[in-house]
Amino acid sequence: MKKRYIGRQLHRIDLLTCLHLRNAGDDLIPPGQMRALEFIQANPGCSQADVASELQVSPAAIAQSIKRMEASEFIERVTQKGNLRANSLHITEKGILASEKCREVFNSMNERMLFGFSEEERDTVSSMLARMVHNLESSVTDGMNNMELSELVRRGCDRNRSLNEQVKGEKARKGEISDD
Repeated sequence: MKKRYIGRQLHRIDLLTCLHLRNAGDDLIPPGQMRALEFIQANPGCSQADVASELQVSPAAIAQSIKRMEASEFIERVTQKGNLRANSLHITEKGILASEKCREVFNSMNERMLFGFSEEERDTVSSMLARMVHNLESSVTDGMNNMELSELVRRGCDRNRSLNEQVKGEKARKGEISDD
């Protein structure tokens, strides 16, 4: 049987994607900010909580991103009348331009990656990748969003505990389940 190094190829695609993004220019915003800006543009007046929910990230993570985007003048916060603690978010012209540039780079990169593929082949690749993800999911990771999965990977797997034990411990630490 012929050896197929699918994992190695996927890893190389990930590395080449990162390299492509870095070479796109110093003024390119991070992909997470692009997605946040696109959401804010499509939902003027949304809250930080709305953005966090849409991007499946923690409120603390989005708060830092919002501060950076506000400092870069990509968005502005408007205090809602009657509630000084509630802010609505609005994208600025500078934010629209930054988001559009980043989206163009991503679209270009995707087109380059799929160059020479027919529409049917593109659909097949997408379907096969979805099946690979499904095959690798476990009862533990199936309900996780990418942010939670990244956090699990970032923390590293303790070789003395199973993945199930680690996730249970993490949920207990967050107060999602009792630890008894």
